[in-house]
Amino acid sequence: MPEWWETFFRGLWVDVQLGWAALMEDEEVDDLERRLRLDPGSDVLDVPCGEGRIGRALARRGHHVTGVDITESFLEEGRRQAEADGIEMRFVYGDMRVLSFDGEFDAAVNFWGSFGYFDAEGDRAVVKGIARALRPGGRLLIETHTLETVLPIFTEGTWQRVGESLVLRQQRYDHELARVNTEWTLIGPDGSREVVESSIRLYSYAELTGLLRGVGFVSFDAYDTTSGEPFALGADRLTLVATKPT
Repeated sequence: MPEWWETFFRGLWVDVQLGWAALMEDEEVDDLERRLRLDPGSDVLDVPCGEGRIGRALARRGHHVTGVDITESFLEEGRRQAEADGIEMRFVYGDMRVLSFDGEFDAAVNFWGSFGYFDAEGDRAVVKGIARALRPGGRLLIETHTLETVLPIFTEGTWQRVGESLVLRQQRYDHELARVNTEWTLIGPDGSREVVESSIRLYSYAELTGLLRGVGFVSFDAYDTTSGEPFALGADRLTLVATKPT
């Protein structure tokens, strides 16, 4: 039986995700460069990159960006948009648990809740591969939800309109595995309907930094993504910057 993420990113979900993936505002890109302490022309790994919203914004600033993703339709859309905008960004098909890079990047980005797809071994493989891909002193920025951001406001059902599609979400928290299992009902503008499921491991801040420390990262800066204030219980989301030793 395939893993949930092997069949999730297709059909109506592609249109929904592209509808969510608005261009980054200049202030957001400024913040990303500042958090990662990027020098001009830095080498940046965006994994998973989706259609390249984050990577293209950095490439537009003159950074050398490589994006990795396992969904070919997202990569194709990223290449199309990069070409249309005259942006140079490399898009690579691949599984983020099996990265082949070795000391090629000054920084890496794992953005917008793209962490926690796998079991403990798989999640560790992701951060271990990213650590290996970074040069000494390189930084990894993870932007995600954690137990501290989700549980205080957890709701089982929500809905929203994304573009011309309607997205209904029914979720439950599995306290034994610390995973949020979600059933998504997607209704397209023509009335078509698809139901897909996802399962994301929610780490606490302590668990996430412990995982990163275990693969070699040595220092951590944590912020509330929305406010920019130091991360604490009840933050909207976590932006975590981990540094590889020099």
